[in-house]
Amino acid sequence: MEDQMIRPALTAAVALAALAIAPALTASAVQDPSPSPQSYMAQRAAVPAAKAAAVRAQVAQSVTARPLLRVPFRCGENWSGASRSGHSPSYWAVDLNWGAGDDDLGKPVKTSAAGTVVRSAYDAGGYGNYIEIAHGDGWHTLYAHLQNRGVAVNDQVTDSQQIGHVGGTGNVTAPHLHYEQIKDGVVVAALFGTSTWVAYPGPATYSRTRDC
Repeated sequence: MEDQMIRPALTAAVALAALAIAPALTASAVQDPSPSPQSYMAQRAAVPAAKAAAVRAQVAQSVTARPLLRVPFRCGENWSGASRSGHSPSYWAVDLNWGAGDDDLGKPVKTSAAGTVVRSAYDAGGYGNYIEIAHGDGWHTLYAHLQNRGVAVNDQVTDSQQIGHVGGTGNVTAPHLHYEQIKDGVVVAALFGTSTWVAYPGPATYSRTRDC
């Protein structure tokens, strides 16, 4: 199996339904500091709710219409992924940690699939160093708070190519990899491989066994 952590106690049908229906979120959950109104993260957070719901409903209709997206790190590593209420720009984004404190700093970040780099920039009020890759048919992945960026806009990247290192840049309180799977500008629930759904809000553990 591509990845070892399968979303517990949910069938694929339930997981798909979760794409279209936002879960109840506790008021006590940690909130992200507000990004600058000029930041790319803030622009992404301003996607109209009606558009977001429509895109997630469309995505929920067919798993096979999604590209095959792999976890964005090396084989043999176990990473913890989680989200929370107030996670900017979307609850469906995932914060990935390999260790605690500064343990994540400098860990290699890999592409989830082949594609074209559409953004490689510094977003001071939000993402910090970030890279966004287009994979076709409106699907993108985004990797943020990077220590550095190893690719530029219009670069063609291969599946599992290293594009940077984990950092603590931008609007963060500790180093980690902020990761998004995006369809038509809307962050959707992340799926690794063909069957490993991210468990929201988590934390849950993810690993990689192929294409390292």
